[in-house]
Amino acid sequence: MYNSAEDERVYCPDCHRATEVVLDHTTGDTICTECALVLDAHYVDEGSEWRTFSNDAGGDDRDPSRVGSSGDPFLDAKLSTSITYSKKPNNKSSATGENALPRMSAPLDAGAASEKTLVDGFHGIADMADRLGLVATIRDQAKETFKKLDDAKACPRGRSRDAIYAACLFIACRNLGMPRTLKEFASATAEGAEARKAIGKMTLLIKRILGEEEGQVMDIGVVRASDYLRRFCSRLGLGNHEVREAGEAVRRLEDGLDVRRNPESIAAAIIYMVVQRAGTGRSVKDVSVATGVAEGTIKEAHKDLTPHAQMLFG
Repeated sequence: MYNSAEDERVYCPDCHRATEVVLDHTTGDTICTECALVLDAHYVDEGSEWRTFSNDAGGDDRDPSRVGSSGDPFLDAKLSTSITYSKKPNNKSSATGENALPRMSAPLDAGAASEKTLVDGFHGIADMADRLGLVATIRDQAKETFKKLDDAKACPRGRSRDAIYAACLFIACRNLGMPRTLKEFASATAEGAEARKAIGKMTLLIKRILGEEEGQVMDIGVVRASDYLRRFCSRLGLGNHEVREAGEAVRRLEDGLDVRRNPESIAAAIIYMVVQRAGTGRSVKDVSVATGVAEGTIKEAHKDLTPHAQMLFG
């Protein structure tokens, strides 16, 4: 396969001047286009390594498939191979223990075992991030938290792996100012809604472990109702006017009131007040489905905020 270098000119001793050249990727030769002299042999292609099986002879229709997976900056670039031997009967006599191969095993060393734990953890975090629609920055920070746990030899054993992955993502979301509720993370685990308590406990455990490791209290950010508001409004399908009205109400509430309720409950109650004022026909059940907050909780928060409606909506 030849590749023309349009702007590349190389001095040709036969032509006594700089001429255009082509690269023959099959032989690695650099060839003068005017006299066909081989100017350089065994050219080394420093581009990405590709392998194709559909058309080994080359051509424009070849299907390049990258060899191997892309590197992970959180893993050491090491190659390792593990071999295990198991007892397999190869004839009738071996079933009775005669002429049986000895049972042998080659356990992974500490470094390889740790790397396997990281690889499995990173895959689990990436899969959960994809299911929740989280951006790459959140995924990468969750990987960093998981790696710190592994480096500190403090990765909890005998716990649900999903709860650990969800807790790492939960902390990353909080730190980056894009929080998600525990209920959302629980929905991405195998246990479902029952995992909420486990994720909350795991978050506190990670905060304590990494805080002690770094000699200070681990900060996982402060969540406000405004952090949830726009996403909740989008799920409910509210228009720009209702979104702006809800945002202004939340801003006034955070500046002038001290309501002792969870931020997601406050956001859901404000949205419920907005849809009632706008007469959109949305019920408390619709708001509950969109926000993930229980109907009873929304009604209780709504009852607390109703006396301040004049201040919130002007």
